[in-house]
Amino acid sequence: MSKKSYFDKNNEYLINWKSVILLKKYMTRFGDIKPRRFTGNSVSQQKKVRKAIIRARELGIIEYIK
Repeated sequence: MSKKSYFDKNNEYLINWKSVILLKKYMTRFGDIKPRRFTGNSVSQQKKVRKAIIRARELGIIEYIK
């Protein structure tokens, strides 16, 4: 059973390093990035989420670990 992704072609632009609340939904409580099998994202969407989380971490907006 596959999960339905939040993103589609119309709202994929929301994946951004500045949207911290959205990015935290794709992280575990320990600060790890959730895998695709839990999020339901496609490969390209998951890559964009991962890239945005890494950029936010490097800028100090999101912590690496808790």
